[in-house]
Amino acid sequence: MVASFVAGFSLLSGEIFVASADVFTIDPTQSSLTLSGSILGNTFTPQGTGSMTTIYDGTIQVAQTPDTIQFTGQSVITAQTNGSWKPLAGGGNGSAPADYGAVASSIVGTVNAALRSILLDVTSPPIAVTNGQFDASGLTFLFPASATSAIDYRSSIASGSKLATGNGANNVAALSTITTAGNVQTLTIGVNVQFTFSLINSGDTIVNVVGQIVATNSPSVVAPVVLQSPTVSNQVVTLQWQSPAGQTYQVLSSSNLATWQTNGPDVTSASTNYTWTTTNPAPKAFYRLAH
Repeated sequence: MVASFVAGFSLLSGEIFVASADVFTIDPTQSSLTLSGSILGNTFTPQGTGSMTTIYDGTIQVAQTPDTIQFTGQSVITAQTNGSWKPLAGGGNGSAPADYGAVASSIVGTVNAALRSILLDVTSPPIAVTNGQFDASGLTFLFPASATSAIDYRSSIASGSKLATGNGANNVAALSTITTAGNVQTLTIGVNVQFTFSLINSGDTIVNVVGQIVATNSPSVVAPVVLQSPTVSNQVVTLQWQSPAGQTYQVLSSSNLATWQTNGPDVTSASTNYTWTTTNPAPKAFYRLAH
């Protein structure tokens, strides 16, 4: 479970940093993304009213310090079905519920496309936050490898279905925001991402995704933690901290502050002193303490 407190130890610099690991819940009343682009090389238009815009819900995971925000991955940004659009799943003749529906005219006739089960994740390096604003052009949106997001298409010359894969940089100029009112944080992210797909020929389909995602988080109260300086002796890393007895913590490690792995088993203590050790021959390492 991702809690709302993370403490970290940096063995690269010997400094201790403190960050909060937070899960924001997407507000579907304020979150929608609209498509534009081309399919099989032909500019597409809506199949019907509103077929190229849909709302999103789900969660966004971030790690925060007082001056930075990082999108850590494992977000679940889920498109909602907005109608029944051509073709069927797999490219068959007919209509079925879909997240988006588009149509294009080509020299060989009409091309219909439906996007279904669209699921996005978002990652970033740490990004500076100044007066509640940050540059969201450092975000990368992607289709998770485990997702079943698909583009179903049908024309007079070909039909079928392709998994939506790949990633795109967020090409936004306006700053995004993270604000606090009372005990509620609100995250507002401008989105402008381009994905390229290969349905029949390489790069024959381009999808632009534009809009905004708004999500909120109410941080929970967590047990106070007092971190001690990490030590390294003969490649043995020792992390120590103080917290009320009986708490349970996970230690996460990273070599680059972008990808994190959990190191088991969980750490607990009958006293207020907690200790975790590991052997790490790497020249640098970063650690987080998740409660």
